[in-house]
Amino acid sequence: MQETTLLTCPLRGPLSIAKLAKDGLTISEEAHRIDFIKFLLNRGYDKKHIEVETVVIKNLGESGRNKLRADVIVYNCPVGNISADSMEQKLKKIILVAEIKRESSKKNSGVNHQLKPAMMQLPNMDVIGVYWDDISRTLLVKELKEKNGEKYIDISEDSLENLPSFNQKYKVKPITWNNLSPAENLVSILLKVANIMRSHGVNDEQLRYKETVKLILARYCDEREAKSSPKQELSLQVLKGSDSGFNDRIEKIYQASARRYSKAKTLFHPFKVSELEERTLRECIKLIQGIRFTDASSEAMQQVFMSFVPSVFKKNLDQFFTPQSLIKTMVHMANIGPNDSICDPAMGTADFLTSALEYRTSQGDDDIVQRIYGADVDPKAYDLAIINMILHKDGQSNLKNIDTIEHHELWKNQIDVALCNPPFGAQSVEKRTSTLLNYDLGHIWSKLDDGSWIKTEDVRDSQQLGILFIERCVKMLPYGGRLAIILPEGYLCTSSYGYVRKWLLDNLRIISLVELPRRIFTKSDADLRSNILVAQKLTPQELKMAMEMDYPIHSEIVKKVGYKLGKGFTNIVKRDSDTGLELRDYDNKPVIDSDFEGIRERFTKFTNKFKWDQKVDLQPIVDSSWQGAKISDVINHPSLDLKPRRLTPKALINKKIVSSGNPVRLGDIAEIVTDTIDLSEYVSEEFRLVEGTDIRAIEGIVSPQFPQKGWEVMEKKSKNAFRIRKHDIIIGLVRPERRNIGICLDDGPNIIGTPDGIAVVRIKEQLKEQFPLGWVFQKLRSEESRIQFWTESGGTSYGKLTNEHISNVIIRNESKQEIDTVNKTVNEWLDAYSKIFSLWESIGTVRDRTPIINSPIFGLEPLDFE
Repeated sequence: MQETTLLTCPLRGPLSIAKLAKDGLTISEEAHRIDFIKFLLNRGYDKKHIEVETVVIKNLGESGRNKLRADVIVYNCPVGNISADSMEQKLKKIILVAEIKRESSKKNSGVNHQLKPAMMQLPNMDVIGVYWDDISRTLLVKELKEKNGEKYIDISEDSLENLPSFNQKYKVKPITWNNLSPAENLVSILLKVANIMRSHGVNDEQLRYKETVKLILARYCDEREAKSSPKQELSLQVLKGSDSGFNDRIEKIYQASARRYSKAKTLFHPFKVSELEERTLRECIKLIQGIRFTDASSEAMQQVFMSFVPSVFKKNLDQFFTPQSLIKTMVHMANIGPNDSICDPAMGTADFLTSALEYRTSQGDDDIVQRIYGADVDPKAYDLAIINMILHKDGQSNLKNIDTIEHHELWKNQIDVALCNPPFGAQSVEKRTSTLLNYDLGHIWSKLDDGSWIKTEDVRDSQQLGILFIERCVKMLPYGGRLAIILPEGYLCTSSYGYVRKWLLDNLRIISLVELPRRIFTKSDADLRSNILVAQKLTPQELKMAMEMDYPIHSEIVKKVGYKLGKGFTNIVKRDSDTGLELRDYDNKPVIDSDFEGIRERFTKFTNKFKWDQKVDLQPIVDSSWQGAKISDVINHPSLDLKPRRLTPKALINKKIVSSGNPVRLGDIAEIVTDTIDLSEYVSEEFRLVEGTDIRAIEGIVSPQFPQKGWEVMEKKSKNAFRIRKHDIIIGLVRPERRNIGICLDDGPNIIGTPDGIAVVRIKEQLKEQFPLGWVFQKLRSEESRIQFWTESGGTSYGKLTNEHISNVIIRNESKQEIDTVNKTVNEWLDAYSKIFSLWESIGTVRDRTPIINSPIFGLEPLDFE
């Protein structure tokens, strides 16, 4: 079995699980040690001079049993040259000793009880000490001092950025741009900055976080100035000694920051300088002075934004949260070019815009800032967007606090790429007639007898903003422009939104559809199942040609998003299957367990292979190997269904398989029961209800609930109910992917089910011999049928089946011998379960089998004394 690489060390190469176990180290501490070794190598230290995890001093203490270990040692000569040296000789050749810890809470112990004692024992006065953990990175130097006429050795601390070059002596010097280190674990560092403020008596959380963000922006300005001249000293640093110019230096850089980021009025009002006392500000700056903030990743800055900015505005940002992995995927799929303009007309906190900025900047696009546009009607969202853009190294983009639905001609035909995660749901609606009449989707659409849709001249009373923003985005695009938007699944499949799909197909070439899991967002309507739609605006002639060529559609499903669904957004890291240890990439960064990277790769291959004007069935562009969706798979569907899962290759292949040979449609061989009774006529009668949760998905049996009165069923469920017979096939309508299909084995009276939760299937009497119950039951529970149930189900939250979906399920027919064999086996299984039920009913009393609900004293009724 090939070993799994968890970490890669510049000295020791790939580290396997076995090696880590032998070292007896946790993966986190080992990762920190490797990061420090890389830091040394980047500073010019020779790897041949570095030794890992070695004893520095032996025979310490009265017993002589104690010893000091160092995580990393650097010698003034290659390690191989001193293998035969005595311990005393080795100690004289040490020029650096480092202590690595997993977390900053152990800093005091690591420095005072391990690193400083080791340095005091080393004979070389020029030896350098380094302490390194997830937050703190400190340089320690030995100094000879004099007090009261006596000389003594003292160990003082300095910024790690002042680490001398290899084989050079330490000297105090101000920090410049070239000395700065990459920003790692930025949120933890800034939380420590806020904790410094709190320890200094700044008890207002809003003020602490406001000052933290101001410090970041001042740092941005400081780094920009320093970068222009490599030898220029950074203003935001605490110099050795009294540093009498500290206040003037800091005030100037804060004022420069307030001018540069003048749109961030909330931050710099009423003060354009720091509101912290000097001693507090000095300590905060000392903690961050060696870090290069302008190199922080977009993920790190989003974490900073989510962690600190909400308190500045006293606002919960959960409603705006869109995961970076999803945003990056949509930005990638939009294929933003070097001359493209980008806009988000419902930008919220501008996460799409910051990601587009990062994406183009990483490709050397110097003027991307001038081509980014965005707007939001909410003033607070606008302010948040400004700060978010600033934190991502820009604040002067073309952002507007404006209602883009009302101003429908703003940026018309001027934007090459529209990115949007619009507000959607029944609470987010537009009711102004004067606004609605400017949108096709603001009008009433009529469904004709043939199932097609046509726009009328009548304007709707209201329309969901999520629908209007689809058209709003398209209004901004010239022909050839691209759209990447998040939409609830209902828009793509529910019959009432058929006119939305008609409009989409009449105006856009559908490039890609990607289904996202539920709970990926935490808005008020966040339990919705949502999808990515990527499309291109074509001229009517181009779109007609593309339709005639039956253009291909990319379609996928996301299962793993890389973080815990719901609140918290904690990353989920890939782990080794044997040990559970986190997997790391070549740079020793945790590998996030997400499907998005694979989707980006496959989408790139798809777009490289297909263009809008290339017919999919022509050689050599596409041959029979293309098993994905085509536009005909949408056009030929009675409701123009655009659900991604229905259009995935697996779903389409499954449909081809079940349709081969001599298939049968379930509705042609079985009845989907529609006759119901009115429970209001049986309010006092007892019934045993069957719901979807009463279907045992694994065993395939149905367990009717304990008896309850008709009025109780009406109160909890529905006025109407099916009567269920023994050997009826019961299909749960909600979440059909769970294979909620069972058979009722109970022949007791008054077993019922309500139409909102289940469907009842009975084989047509005249066809029972040709298509016996056992065979039909097994076929409906097969993977072939389950995929059909799942891919056809609709709804915005959980998938839900209709009677029409169930009737249209295709069953692959078999020979009479195969049918009889399956039916015989199922009947034997039914007989066995019937015997089990009979035995169960004979054990104890009815009261023994009554479920206990909510209370341990259920059933202790008071006695009635006469």
